[in-house]
Amino acid sequence: MFVSLDDNSLPYPRLCAHRGFNSVAPENSMPAFGAAVALGASEIEFDIWATKDRQLVSIHDPTLDRVSNGSGSVWEYTYDELLRFDFGIKKDERFKGLRIVRFEEILERFARQVIMNIHVKIWDMEFEDNMLREIISLIEKFACEKHIYLMTKSDNMLKAVKKTYPEINICVGHDKNRPFEIVDRAIEIGAHKVQFHKTHFNKELIDKAHENGIHCNIFWSDDPDEAKYLLNMGIDTILTNDYQRISFATGLK
Repeated sequence: MFVSLDDNSLPYPRLCAHRGFNSVAPENSMPAFGAAVALGASEIEFDIWATKDRQLVSIHDPTLDRVSNGSGSVWEYTYDELLRFDFGIKKDERFKGLRIVRFEEILERFARQVIMNIHVKIWDMEFEDNMLREIISLIEKFACEKHIYLMTKSDNMLKAVKKTYPEINICVGHDKNRPFEIVDRAIEIGAHKVQFHKTHFNKELIDKAHENGIHCNIFWSDDPDEAKYLLNMGIDTILTNDYQRISFATGLK
């Protein structure tokens, strides 16, 4: 099996296939992740929530409505109940019958083949049951501690990861209530990365991050000219929904 360089060794700048290569396949799905990995993406990004029976599944929204024929919140259903819903048909008839994917399945298929930018959505919500041990146990099961990093806007959870599992890289997420404090938060926590939202960043923040040894992601760009501009500003990793287009335009993987 091919094993990629780990997150601390893989050079920058990079592209990150946001929710997989989701312009050609349903977001947060195995086909989307597989397409990105097959094309040589340095990173894939995906989101995880917990079901009613504490299974970790990949979906962006807290609710099912936008990406499936179900409705309601993810945590209202058990994993088996979620399997009743179609997570492909809203993208295209060709994906009819696609089911929600578990975090463990993603790791089993792609561990150490690509860097994984994992947005832990349950941490954004500051749920009491944060499932930290379960998340780390799965990462350890597939020996990919050095091929993933965990991203959230929750400073408390990032500090918990840093204290308990210092070998795991962490990324400070955008918080709309304090967007321009993101680099200061990363410095305080000792984070490895920040993930800017493109509506709230500037060159000064990029430079400050770099001066403190922090790499800079940005969410997001699907426009070739914009992507080149962001790279010229010093952005280290661009998240994109249209991986192949931005890869061709920038020459990056």
